[in-house]
Amino acid sequence: MSKAWLAGLLRARQAQEDLAAQELAAAERRSRRAVSRVRYDRERLESLRLADAAYAAPVFVAAAAALQAAAATHAAAVETAAQLSAEEQGRRTALADAAGARRSAEELRERDLAEAREYAQRVAQREMDEIAGRMSRVAEQEGAR
Repeated sequence: MSKAWLAGLLRARQAQEDLAAQELAAAERRSRRAVSRVRYDRERLESLRLADAAYAAPVFVAAAAALQAAAATHAAAVETAAQLSAEEQGRRTALADAAGARRSAEELRERDLAEAREYAQRVAQREMDEIAGRMSRVAEQEGAR
């Protein structure tokens, strides 16, 4: 594998991880907003239940309609919060996968660099052995004269 290919792979994996982190942050914000909406709707629903609206028929009907609408809104908010929570967890998993892919690319690059260093060391050692062998032969030849 070429160094340029590994560097490109590593940059691509880092970009993929950065994008996953951004998507997770957005999913977390949407999930927090949905939970806040659930809390707001729950409080609104509770306040409508506690309102003493049974004195007159028109007030009772209006209160019942408002209570039903608030209950429907609350149920929808709970469903949305559950969906966004699931999306957030999916984004969290995608971020973990992207980080794993980046780490794999880094390990591949490190392994390639280690192999290149080992090869360079073997070549250098071979050259030193050849020099030592030549020097030994030259010394033997001079000693034989």
